[in-house]
Amino acid sequence: MSEQEQEQEQERAQMQVKERQRYEQGFLDCRNVQVSIALQEWGVPVELLYYNAWESTCSVYEHLYVNKKLPWLYESPCLVPSELGLIGVAYDEVQYATYEDADTILQDVDYSEQAAFLWIVCGESPYVKPGFYGHPESVHSVWVQGLSSTSSLDSELADCTAGAGYWVRDTYPEFEGFVSETDFRRMVDSPYVHLEDRQVFLVRRPERNDSAGKGQIMERFLERQRGLHDDATFYDMICRTVNQPEPEFFPEWTELYDCHSHAFKFLAGSRYAYSCFVETLVSSEHPWVRQLRDIARRADKLKNVFLMAAQSGRVDGQVVHRMCTELYRLEQEWLASGHVELGREAQLRR
Repeated sequence: MSEQEQEQEQERAQMQVKERQRYEQGFLDCRNVQVSIALQEWGVPVELLYYNAWESTCSVYEHLYVNKKLPWLYESPCLVPSELGLIGVAYDEVQYATYEDADTILQDVDYSEQAAFLWIVCGESPYVKPGFYGHPESVHSVWVQGLSSTSSLDSELADCTAGAGYWVRDTYPEFEGFVSETDFRRMVDSPYVHLEDRQVFLVRRPERNDSAGKGQIMERFLERQRGLHDDATFYDMICRTVNQPEPEFFPEWTELYDCHSHAFKFLAGSRYAYSCFVETLVSSEHPWVRQLRDIARRADKLKNVFLMAAQSGRVDGQVVHRMCTELYRLEQEWLASGHVELGREAQLRR
């Protein structure tokens, strides 16, 4: 392979990583996005824990439209901490009461072998522009990657004059840099960070990356498969609501369209994450993977349609109807064929 071909291959790989992480951010909560990235960077096969990433549209419909809960409060079973052991990853949840307690814990972390995550309050992030978060009092996860005194970070922190602090990484918005002790104290000690959220979540880098309990994961996947049911309720609702004279579920069209955009963002991420699990069983070029990613990208296009509609207050109902009908057809086609064949493949891997 020539040098130019190697560069092109690297660029393609980087684009694939960015695409994957963009979809993951639409599906996983902020904490799990960060944990997943840490594990990916360590070479841990976190994709195996995406075995339950395919979410029923009925569940999404109930969460967003029936119960009218915030999108990021959806309780997906995907990548729950209790399953990290299935891929050979150990973790600790260390409780703290005050900033001083949290600082003591962070001082003892070996950042070359551990990843540390904390819940902070959105509105106190110094690197976020005012108004970026719609709910500034909500909690949000940040990834602490080191201290200002860490030798590997000295060159990066040479220009910082705020004294002691932390090297922080965030994924929403994307940020990697120094946060002073003063700012971090406000982020951590806010009264909006409740006692049950005051934990340092420590993930340990495994000594080996080939210690995944694939047999157990396949068993759980097959159990999940048996309980997965879906119907046309969600897609029928989308087609109905965009062709009515008055908005349904919400008093304003813009609110309804915004909710629709969140629903399709979540579904797009769900299908893409699921394709990553499927890829671990077959290959990146397998028709199943291409089929699932086609579904994910079509859902992503509908997300974009409704994002624009939320700004303009208008949408072409016929276009949405056509896109939804095709997406529903593809999902049902997958559930009737690829989904079944994948189950047979998983049985062979037990």
